[in-house]
Amino acid sequence: MSYSKETVKIAKEKLSDRRMSAIHYADLRREQLYKKIPRISEIESELSEIGAKVSLCILKGDRGSEEVAALSQRSLKLQEEENNLLYQHGSSPEALLPHFTCEKCCDTGYLEFEGKTVLCDCYKKLLTDTACEQLSAVSPLKLSTFEAFKLDKYSSYPDAQGKIPRDRMSKIFNYCRNYADSFSPNAKSILMRGATGLGKTHLSLAIANDLLKKGFSVVYVSAPDIIHKLEKEHFSGDYTGEEDSFKTLIDCDLLIVDDLGTEFKTPFSVSSMYNIFNTRILVDKPMIMNTNLSVSDLEETYSQRFVSRVMGSCDKLDFIGTDLRA
Repeated sequence: MSYSKETVKIAKEKLSDRRMSAIHYADLRREQLYKKIPRISEIESELSEIGAKVSLCILKGDRGSEEVAALSQRSLKLQEEENNLLYQHGSSPEALLPHFTCEKCCDTGYLEFEGKTVLCDCYKKLLTDTACEQLSAVSPLKLSTFEAFKLDKYSSYPDAQGKIPRDRMSKIFNYCRNYADSFSPNAKSILMRGATGLGKTHLSLAIANDLLKKGFSVVYVSAPDIIHKLEKEHFSGDYTGEEDSFKTLIDCDLLIVDDLGTEFKTPFSVSSMYNIFNTRILVDKPMIMNTNLSVSDLEETYSQRFVSRVMGSCDKLDFIGTDLRA
């Protein structure tokens, strides 16, 4: 996947911060150990001198000389002495080393593989997460939690259709919590339907919150915001930005689209929404779609073909009750 220059820049800055932070705290630990065990500082200085001498011998072509052998032997003895001192004082050799977030690449983002320099998996994930954060930034909403969802706000009395809102919402709540607990990149999609103020946004954001903590990439957008962004990129000629946005919408582990059907209807908006949803369905990647509209309203906004495609690929959760915000 290609990424915008801004995404790459931000990801590299995050990677650099990780590495510099690990080195900084290693230096602090080393200074504390030097004060506690002065002999460690002496050993480190001597090991540094030995390393310089060995490098000089190798440059001269004396790799197998007696001097190199003697220096190597002295180095091993010093390392053994240092390790023993550290263990005696309740520490270990690892205390002198940086604790990188990724030990494979030491937070550089790159690895040597079969004679080639390749991107480390940690850098790839950082790029994806950064792209998702940028795309989700168009939504001003904050993440919610399952713990903050209050079922007692829903009526325990039957509504006009004889359905008890609290019972229905309790089942939906448990479904969403189980969905977050057992989520996988090929989980089923969800269509949340119901009037405003019934908790669709809260529960979808609670799912997002749990998945982000587990390391999954999640994009959360409202339909009007993402269409506005894509239109702006498309009609301004920013095709690289448009492609980057579209790929992020497709490649993230979970795409959450709020206020589905409330975007201004144009041939571009309908085509864009269909392409996003249809592509994710084809590659078996889940979505959560929230809408206040009925099936017939959605068909009028998009098309029967569009709605049939989406409805047939997801579980339907029908929220009932009265507007909690009111």
